[in-house]
Amino acid sequence: MKQWKDSTGIYPVKNVPTADLVFGVSRPQRWWDEHPDHRKVFEEIRESVKTEGLMKPLKVKKTSKGLVVETGNQRLQALLDLGIPTAPCVMI
Repeated sequence: MKQWKDSTGIYPVKNVPTADLVFGVSRPQRWWDEHPDHRKVFEEIRESVKTEGLMKPLKVKKTSKGLVVETGNQRLQALLDLGIPTAPCVMI
């Protein structure tokens, strides 16, 4: 995947080490415990990443906190859970 096109434009895709990415949304375990439907959706995302790979790059913004994932936090968590060392990202 060298480019990504969506409704806002065409972006170059860069492979970024997952260890360098910062979650844009942090959800503590109690949030997951209180929202079991979201856990099911996450499990489906993780299984999809495991079997098909990441089909859509993460949208990342460079900030003072580092490379913050603006869109794709669950996909990032799936990559981390599966031990996948890099993620395709577009910088926004």
